[in-house]
Amino acid sequence: MAYGLKNKDLTKIKEHWDDPCTVSLKDKNLQLLERAYILKALQKIGRVSCLADVGCGDGEDTIYWRNSAKKVFGYDYSLSMLKKAKDIVRKKVALTRFDLIEEAFDRSFDVIVTKRCLINLGNFRNQKEAILKIRNSLNKGGYYLMLECSLQGLNNINSYRDKMNLGLLKEPFHNSYFDLKKLLPFIEELFHIKEARSFSSYYFLTRLFSQLCDVSDYNKMDGVARDIQLNTDILSNEYIGPQFFMVLKRK
Repeated sequence: MAYGLKNKDLTKIKEHWDDPCTVSLKDKNLQLLERAYILKALQKIGRVSCLADVGCGDGEDTIYWRNSAKKVFGYDYSLSMLKKAKDIVRKKVALTRFDLIEEAFDRSFDVIVTKRCLINLGNFRNQKEAILKIRNSLNKGGYYLMLECSLQGLNNINSYRDKMNLGLLKEPFHNSYFDLKKLLPFIEELFHIKEARSFSSYYFLTRLFSQLCDVSDYNKMDGVARDIQLNTDILSNEYIGPQFFMVLKRK
């Protein structure tokens, strides 16, 4: 399927996230990796006055950003997710119901984080509008930490899996992964790309290597893969697996 030719149903996407049984990410080792990347970037930026986590979901990660800013705001359009987040952040983060497509921010920020948020906006047009809204809501010299997913990364891991007779990984029904060939030129108009990272080592080891081995404890294997990704990232020049992370500074 050519990216952008098929719009995803926003109503069905919202219904998915409003389902109390929905879990944002089942792979907890991957979640820890995502969190580590963001925390490392926040440490480099230094403590700021105001940070927003857009699409904060259940707040499991948002609570970890609280030491990076004087004020941390969590935004999500799902009341179900915000209810879970309220129990986790316990007033340490200001939570607000917010639709990134329909609404405008009522304040500006030094840092904005999205973590697998924009892939739920149905199409590239909505995603571009959301990125522009994020850029315009940043203070001068502010940072956008973008952790999303791409078609290229998905296709690359699937090319390896196909050669090894493993089933292909699918883009979830509620996601619209980015085509990097379209995304990057748009990003470069608005931001300086300060850092770009993939999760290639982790995906290669967990979605290919371990699938071909007789592994009795996949969670332990995934933990080893997580440590390899964090400490060596031996496949850093490859782009394997959907997730990507960029540190973007407003132009």
